[in-house]
Formats: sequence, structure tokens, C-alpha cells
Amino acid sequence: MNKDYLRIAGNVHLSYYVEAADILGIKYNIIFKNLTARFEYQGRHWFINNTALPVNNAPSSRLARAKNYANRILDLAGVPVPKQAKVETVEEAIDFFNTYKQVVLKPSQNLGGKGISILPQTEEDVRKAYQYAADHDKHQNVLIEQYIHGENYRILAIGEKVIGVVKRLPAIVTGDGVSTIKQLIENTNELRKTRLLMPIPIDEETVKHLTHLNLSLETILGNGIETTVRSNTNLTTGGTTEECSEIVHPFYKELAVKALKALDLEFGGVDLITNDITQPTECAINEVNYNPGLRLHYKVDKGEVKKVAVPIMEYIRDRYLAIK
Repeated sequence: MNKDYLRIAGNVHLSYYVEAADILGIKYNIIFKNLTARFEYQGRHWFINNTALPVNNAPSSRLARAKNYANRILDLAGVPVPKQAKVETVEEAIDFFNTYKQVVLKPSQNLGGKGISILPQTEEDVRKAYQYAADHDKHQNVLIEQYIHGENYRILAIGEKVIGVVKRLPAIVTGDGVSTIKQLIENTNELRKTRLLMPIPIDEETVKHLTHLNLSLETILGNGIETTVRSNTNLTTGGTTEECSEIVHPFYKELAVKALKALDLEFGGVDLITNDITQPTECAINEVNYNPGLRLHYKVDKGEVKKVAVPIMEYIRDRYLAIK
């Protein structure tokens, strides 16, 4: 197929569903370019609005969006999750930090990795992280949770089927023996722009991460030497992904489906942390995304692209055809 689906849809998220519709013979019409499309099959129709699908119910979506509620529900269902607290003051955050030592602070309801601080080292760091998270939440609600060591994965599932798994890595640059880390980030961002990916921010979080590695923005890396430049793995802040569905142990796929069922969601992206995705071991689910974007699966840096929008559209099509 040679169609420019991004031009047709006007939105990268919507473009994947439009392409899937073509593959499956589903009619579509862009109602609001860059936002909404109407799909039709055998007299049934539905809408997709940006990343929002006609699948998950409203109460469950709201619960999943409120990360502290989702954490509690998953815990009650026997799904492993990090210890977490919603804190209303800096003092409460510092108490949690002094109890667990290694923590993450983040907004209660923000998306895309904004407002997150990972592994603050001192009480003063916690104060700054608390305010940073509050500034990125419209209600200034802040969560603090236990930091879980391991690799990060996004497991995408619909119904009771896992349709894609990617390993999520932090933003990385590779030295050339001449350029500073700042210049390497800027060069990497130019390449990311051509792939329609968000740039790696050069901000306080970047500086803090580099300082933790005894590096700075002015450090010149040796030729071929790699370093991470941020702690979080979000694609929107420079993260990279690797398709790894074929090596995932069934234990983790079943756990992802169990997490969705616990929240009464039919579709979602389950964020998992584990040291070994190939065998059952200690792990935790730190978030469930109720309307995940698909770029993680289509813009992989390693492995084959899985066109996950196709099984999603098949599920929606069959769901509507089953309605009497």
C-alpha cells in the first residue's frame, strides 16, 4: 500500500487505524481531520477520536486515569504493584522517601511522562520533585511510589489477547569522540524529527540524570560510547523501543490480561517492570493506560513492526457485528 495515511488522517495515532481499516476492508471517513474518523462495516459504524476507542467503559477509564485508584484496585486483585501514596504535602513525600529511600514522584493524572522525577537523592531533591509533579497536574495531586528495579515493558492487550510487547528504553546517545552530549542530543533530535517522534528534552531532569552518572551536557563521549541521558522511558521524552513479543513468557501475558480485567477494561497498555521477560520472576505493574497510543509499536528501533491496529480494529468490528 502506498497511501499516505498520515496525510489522510492528519494525526499519527488515527493514521494507524485508518490503515488497518483499509487492510480489513472497513469503510472510513475523516470527520474532523487530525482528530476523529468514522468507520463502517456491514451497516454498523463507530468512531475513533485520536487514541480513544469505543471499547472501554467510562468508569473504568476514569479509574485507570487516576493512577492511585488503579494502583489500589490492582493491589486488591492480587496484581503486583509498587507501594504508592497520594501525598498532599512535601512533608508527607519526605516521610515516604525516608521509608523507601528509592522512589518516583509523578502527577496523579498526567500523560506522556511529564512531571516525573526518578530516584531523588536528598530531601531537597524530593521538595523539587514534589513541586515539579504538582505543576504538571491540573489539580496539583502528587503521587510518590517505590522505585522498582528492572527493565520496562509495554504489553498491549485487547480482550484476552496480547497483541504486542515492546521493551522500553530511556533516551540514549552514542559518542563520536568530538561532540558534547548536548550536541549529540540535538543531533539525535533531528533524526527523531524525521520519524515524527518527540525530541529528547534538555531540561533539569536530563541534567540531574547525567550528574548521577558523573557526566554533564558538556561531556564529550568517546567514539562508540553510549549513555542514557534520562531516567524515564517514555517515547514522548526521547525513549526508544524494541519489539520482543516472541520472547515474552506466558506468565507476563496472563498478568497483563489479569490487570485489565481487574480494572474492567477491554483494551489497554500495561506497563510492566521485570528483570527477565523470558521467565517468571519478581515484577510489578506500575501503570495501565486505558487509551494508549500505538507509536511505541510502530516506531520500534529494533525488531519488526507489529501492525497492532489491525487486531484492534478486528476486535471492534466483531464487537459491533455481535450487537443484536
